[in-house]
Amino acid sequence: MRDTRGFTLIEVLVVIVLVGVLSALAISQYASFRQRGFDTKVAAAVRGVATGEEAYYAENRVYAGSIGELPGMAIGDTTITISAGNSGSLNTSFRIVGTHPSAARTFTWLSDPAPGEPNLAGTDGI
Repeated sequence: MRDTRGFTLIEVLVVIVLVGVLSALAISQYASFRQRGFDTKVAAAVRGVATGEEAYYAENRVYAGSIGELPGMAIGDTTITISAGNSGSLNTSFRIVGTHPSAARTFTWLSDPAPGEPNLAGTDGI
């Protein structure tokens, strides 16, 4: 007489295929969530530096030329560059560009955008 305990080969293969499909979906979603997390990190750092620039301007009547001039800026592993805005002079405007090696987007804060344009803009591709 045959022992009927256990699983058949077909049942085991079906479970393995299902686990494989579910793990493939989870891994792709994880990568997407991680990338969006880095994008958010860069955008937050750029906004924080922009706020620091405005505070620096309130005290010195000129915008800071580097992140080192802004006290208390915690940008982590985000790369931030500061340059003159549309006016061409740090006396009147600034542009902050933030990047991260794992982020999908580069974020730019412009203190004097053209009419109708946002201060913070993200561009795809680094």
